[in-house]
Amino acid sequence: MRTKSMTVKNGELHVGAFPLSELAARYKTPLYVYDEEGIIEKIRIFKDYFMSEKFATEIVYASKAFLAPYLCKILASHDIGIDAVSLGDLHLIEKTGFPSNKILLHGNNKSEEELEKAVEMGVEYIVVDSYTELLRLKNLSDKKEKHINTLFRINPGIYVDTHAYIETALLSSKFGESIHDEEIIEKVVEIYRHAKYLHLDGFHCHIGSQINNPKSFIAAAQTMLNFIRKFSQKYGLTVDVLNLGGGFAIRYRDDDADVDLRWVLPEIIHTVETRVEKYGLKLKKLMIEPGRAIVGDNGFTLYKVGLLKKTFGGKKYVFIDGGMSDNIRPALYQAKYTVEVANRVREEDGDSDPYPSFNFYDIVGKCCESADIIAEAVSLDEVHINDIIVVYATGAYCYSMSMNYNGMLRGAVIFVKGDKITEAIRRQTLDDLVATCDFGGTK
Repeated sequence: MRTKSMTVKNGELHVGAFPLSELAARYKTPLYVYDEEGIIEKIRIFKDYFMSEKFATEIVYASKAFLAPYLCKILASHDIGIDAVSLGDLHLIEKTGFPSNKILLHGNNKSEEELEKAVEMGVEYIVVDSYTELLRLKNLSDKKEKHINTLFRINPGIYVDTHAYIETALLSSKFGESIHDEEIIEKVVEIYRHAKYLHLDGFHCHIGSQINNPKSFIAAAQTMLNFIRKFSQKYGLTVDVLNLGGGFAIRYRDDDADVDLRWVLPEIIHTVETRVEKYGLKLKKLMIEPGRAIVGDNGFTLYKVGLLKKTFGGKKYVFIDGGMSDNIRPALYQAKYTVEVANRVREEDGDSDPYPSFNFYDIVGKCCESADIIAEAVSLDEVHINDIIVVYATGAYCYSMSMNYNGMLRGAVIFVKGDKITEAIRRQTLDDLVATCDFGGTK
């Protein structure tokens, strides 16, 4: 579970040139740490293996996994696009100087303000989620008299083996319009036919997150290309773009299956190339939207042990100075994590004890909730007060879903590359916590 540039020196974990305990002391805990070299390596894998000689390919980072200006700059420097799902996302991305023609706007309930901002910025595509939204966008394009390039989201009805909360392609999903709803699709076509400024560039789908069966991605590609063939034949419209979304899994524990990107990416390309040629399609561009797969296993969280407890029933607790306020995924998705004591690591050499005495601990937070559990029954050597606990693969959906529950402060986010540290997001202060409050009473 360790990241690309992590090493063990003198019994302590390091990332780049820095001991994790030093980072924890300098920036306080909870602390989110990203291994920048690992992120860059993942980007290169996507760019090297998602390529075709028959059509253009584009990789768009799914920013809901984690978003910060420093990450935007890394993505831009490697010619990776980015998506946004809110006005806040658009504002942050715009502030970084990210090229507008590499931005996509998503969302199943986009506000007028969000749509107007996307049009004003000149984003590459607005991904239209429903017929109702298409009507709203048409009215906006007429009002602004501006051309808007769109992808329309189709729900392909593909089952994937993942948590129900991150499964997005069932026919009951709130996202997109069903691939089988011919009446709605007919209405969508009519809007595009009569819209002066709206252009249907292509279609988008996304089947879910944390998908470790590569056949699911192949099935999505086959289903969407079959749909595009029938759509083009029926309506006489050329489809230039297909966006297959993301959802590539990472490993959280040793026994997890992940996705071999070096195999599945070329296989997706081959599937699309073969079907495009077979169906006589004129596809110009194929897109994917990895998020977790780029940052998830290249980020980790550091905590300080505050107290230890052994209950009358024999359960051993390690109390850390964070919890569900900085990582809601265990409570929300029953997510499982790999945990180590960062400042006391057994080095794998001939002098190591071959039969260490391990204990089983529950790593729990300080929020007033029984569900405030980061990891259950983890096997660790003896844990001491003031130890630094590292929880791996927290680079996606942890900081982005963090909160101030129980008045907890959001931790800092740092990127480490060799002997360089970038504080991408500073730690919240107590004044930050009350900055939006009115202490003078109602006026």
